Amino acid sequence: MAIDVYLQIDGIKGESADSAHQGWIEVSSAQWGVTQPRSATASTAGGHTAERCEHRTLSLSKLADLSSPVLMQTCSMGKTLPKAKLEFMRADGDGSRVKYYEVELENVIIASVDQLVSDGHILHDAIGLRFSKVKWKYTQQKIGGGAGGNTAGGWDLACNKCA
Repeated sequence: MAIDVYLQIDGIKGESADSAHQGWIEVSSAQWGVTQPRSATASTAGGHTAERCEHRTLSLSKLADLSSPVLMQTCSMGKTLPKAKLEFMRADGDGSRVKYYEVELENVIIASVDQLVSDGHILHDAIGLRFSKVKWKYTQQKIGGGAGGNTAGGWDLACNKCA
């Protein structure tokens, strides 16, 4: 099953021809996560205490496109980019596309770009993004089609608090 995920990074143009994502980067896979490490010390009640959360690098893969050389250059420069956004789309009950998940990043660094190609395939980029602030938003899909309610969250890594 093909995924319908698009990435927009300030100042970096992709090749998406999708009407809602013109010039965005088409993403073929995405993975990220956050962990809450267990503290080495226990609380006075005997339970473990929380420490500073650890956000893993947001890892994306995509086919090589207009953005590939610019991503390599930006990673080499270590330049901080103001914003990046991921939008996840899917079909609803009547076949219309709806955005069901969104990730907004601030103070983004292209942490890594690996290019790979194998027999019978074309060049792919594996990109790693790091950031200082993240916001997530999930939009529920109604059974009959269209968007329902939503829920959102976020984290400011620099301040170690909700964003």
